[in-house]
Amino acid sequence: MRRLFLILTLLLTLSGGYAQDVPLGAWRTHFSYLSAHSVELVEGRVFCATYNGLFSVNPSDDSTVEYSKATGLSDVGVSAMAYDPATQLLLLGYRSGNLDLLYLDEKAEPTEILNWPLLRNAADLPENRRLLDIQFHEGLAYLSTGFGVVVLDPQRREVRETYRYIGPAGAEVAVYSLAFTSDSLYAATSQGLLATSLAPTINRQFFGNWRSVPTPFPTPRSVAIANGSVYAGFSGRGVYRREGSSWNLAYPGTGSTVILRSAGVRLLAMLDGQVVVLAPPVPPTVYQHPLIVSPQDATMEAAGTLWIADLKNGLLGNAGGAFRSYSPPTADTTIAVRADSSVLDRNGLLWSRLPTYLGGGIVVSDPGTGRQRYLSTSPGNGGLPSAAITSIVLDRDGLIWFASDRGVGYFVPDGVLSGGRIDAVLPIYGQRRLLSNERATALAVEPGNRKWIGTRNGLYLFSSDGTDLIQQFTAQDSPLPTDQIRALRFADSTGYLYVDTPNGMVSYRSDASSPEPTLATSTVTIFPNPVRPGYEGVVGVKGLVENTVVKITDLSGRLVHETRSQGGTASWNLRDYTGRRARGGIYLVLLIAPDGTESVAGKLAVVE
Repeated sequence: MRRLFLILTLLLTLSGGYAQDVPLGAWRTHFSYLSAHSVELVEGRVFCATYNGLFSVNPSDDSTVEYSKATGLSDVGVSAMAYDPATQLLLLGYRSGNLDLLYLDEKAEPTEILNWPLLRNAADLPENRRLLDIQFHEGLAYLSTGFGVVVLDPQRREVRETYRYIGPAGAEVAVYSLAFTSDSLYAATSQGLLATSLAPTINRQFFGNWRSVPTPFPTPRSVAIANGSVYAGFSGRGVYRREGSSWNLAYPGTGSTVILRSAGVRLLAMLDGQVVVLAPPVPPTVYQHPLIVSPQDATMEAAGTLWIADLKNGLLGNAGGAFRSYSPPTADTTIAVRADSSVLDRNGLLWSRLPTYLGGGIVVSDPGTGRQRYLSTSPGNGGLPSAAITSIVLDRDGLIWFASDRGVGYFVPDGVLSGGRIDAVLPIYGQRRLLSNERATALAVEPGNRKWIGTRNGLYLFSSDGTDLIQQFTAQDSPLPTDQIRALRFADSTGYLYVDTPNGMVSYRSDASSPEPTLATSTVTIFPNPVRPGYEGVVGVKGLVENTVVKITDLSGRLVHETRSQGGTASWNLRDYTGRRARGGIYLVLLIAPDGTESVAGKLAVVE
């Protein structure tokens, strides 16, 4: 036991530099945190939603936490959110109509995340189910949508009421925002400002119990209550306050943005380039700063600190006096330049896919002589399954792979310009041509020569020849933002596959990477090491040469697992040949180069 303890201690010391290595099979998001539109104060933290992202900030130390499908959310694209302090519930509404209920502790850390796909899965609703606004009132959540209002009881997970056809003569209206007085509910809608009584005897689902409130201008974009007064915002006009049966200008605004939010006795008005705090009879307080360009939402702490969700510059705050950005750093959020439109083969010939408006297909040319050949769907002259070619790549064996809207295949490039017959090779998977019923949109090749294929219905990983499916991911069973894949890029050195979609970019850490030229202790990393209790991922071994044999044994020498590297990385799912989970202890990792002349031994600790 003492020897085992010493070995474990040594492993903990030596592997400290790799403790933070991202596990194989893990996902990361690459969303922009600048397109902010919603902000909430939650238990000392500030939550901010952007077009595709969600994060929180601790103002005391500027630490940020990012939330995504990889951390338990069910969807991408929060369009509205609201917090109920009584139940410590942060309710997230998505563009899809999906809902997530985040129950938080006193440190604003999620204790439970519940998905409620209520509107997304409803059969009788319009196609656009985007949540426009969420308001809590007396324990109920009022959802503003393009087809009316939905009232939910989050604790019982039930729909209380639906106010859908509440416009004049029972017309369906879009509801932009809601506001509550002690006895009435106001709604800013596409048919003007509507109001109804909150009395329990009133049937608010009947349009006749909603009245049109005369306003100085049609179609208010927002409505809010502050200090007992009703305020409405009108694009190009500004903010108006209702006094009796008349409306008076509270603050002028000529821009298109007029968003109102109640902050107790104060009203926050988001206008183009400024945020205004109204609290009559005190004169308006105007906040302007070069960072405040397009404010969409704001909230104010009791001490007066203002937090702003700006559509251009992210989360802004003046906690330190002057406004500054609190959004997490944003790197590449898309695959801006695609490298899968033209490739050079090993003979120096250029293979280029033609867009469909030029007839589609593939053109092969010799840059030196100018000779060309056009490959089409014609047998003997390409045999493509479709002229709509979406991606073209060179694999590790020198083959030219292509993706089309009727599947995937490849060419053997030798002699392509000789004028002889040439036809695409179409691999067979599942007794049919590879993905022949899918619109393949993107290709990427790993160092181990496996093929990643993006489609309109998800992401696939196939064997090097395209005949065996290794992995498949969809938005339903993975952190993919959507099933529609636009582009792929594989980073050989790190093993990350970058996946670009219409709803943002994510990356997946594959168990393949660039091989090392030689097998040496200094280049080999086993991670995570030690494997801690509760770890459900795989163990990676990186820094290997191509096709390294990896054998994992226990201390007695019994073989537990054997595999070969994909390029410079190999993986182990922590299960032996019988499928049982590896027990706690020390395991030997034996690495043998393909020619058998080099070997390196490492140790792996599994802690129960």
